[in-house]
Amino acid sequence: MNEKFLVNSAIIVSLIALVAFLVINSQTELRKNKKCQQERIIPISEKYFTWEGINELIGKGEYQPKCL
Repeated sequence: MNEKFLVNSAIIVSLIALVAFLVINSQTELRKNKKCQQERIIPISEKYFTWEGINELIGKGEYQPKCL
């Protein structure tokens, strides 16, 4: 019985650790996605609707956020 108890305890602890890891990982991913979504929504002027304007934004690194 003692060996069975240890095996069952190890399985339960492993499952709890796995669930905790998945919850923490999903929360960090949700935070990253929310931040990226906020960075994507930037007001741009009509100047940047031309090819030269888009190239200028790309050169500055502002056309798309780095998280994409």
